Parts: sequence; C-alpha cells; structure tokens
Amino acid sequence: MRAQRQAIARTVAERLFAAEEALDVAATRIAELNAALPLARLNVGLSAVIGQNALNTSASAVKLIAKTREKIVATHANLKQASDDIGLAEISYGDLIKPNKGALAPHAPHLRAA
Repeated sequence: MRAQRQAIARTVAERLFAAEEALDVAATRIAELNAALPLARLNVGLSAVIGQNALNTSASAVKLIAKTREKIVATHANLKQASDDIGLAEISYGDLIKPNKGALAPHAPHLRAA
C-alpha cells in the first residue's frame, strides 16, 4: 500500500514539476516579447502609438502568468501537506533545496496600526 502511494505521489510530483517549469518558460517568453515590442518600434522609427495595444495586452499576460504561478506554488504547498497527511512526509520528489514551509504558504495580508 505504501509503495502504491509513493508511486502515485511520484506521478503527481512529476506533473507538478512540469507545470511549474512550463509556467517559468512562459513567463520568460512573455518577458522577451515585452522587451522586443518597444525595441522593434524604435528600430523602425514608428510612432509610440503604433503597437501600444499589443504592448498593453502582452504586459497583462505577464501579470496573469505571475498569478497563475502563484496558484501553482500554493498547489505545491497543498500537495506537500497531503503527502505528509498520508504518511509520506520523509519523501522528497524534487529539488533538494527547499524553502522553509512559511515561504510556500500563500501570504495573507496583514494590517498594521500606526
């Protein structure tokens, strides 16, 4: 039974790591696009009005990919908790260097009084 849980957990972990990698690659490619758009306009000598809508929507895509990545990081933390809950706390499936548990947890906004 434990071996079966480990095998299933490994399969889920592989898919999680693939999703994390895909998001990082997507964020990189969108950032490259965002850098290329204004440079292309400058190189051709076009008005700043040309391509502004494309730059706006591409910049919005960066924000969306960052939010999606945040959700996957939270999913990672939740899956780690599930792994601990089913008795697989001592098993690691990915990177050897892990942040402390607080770094994986979603951040709750804190109010501060002056």
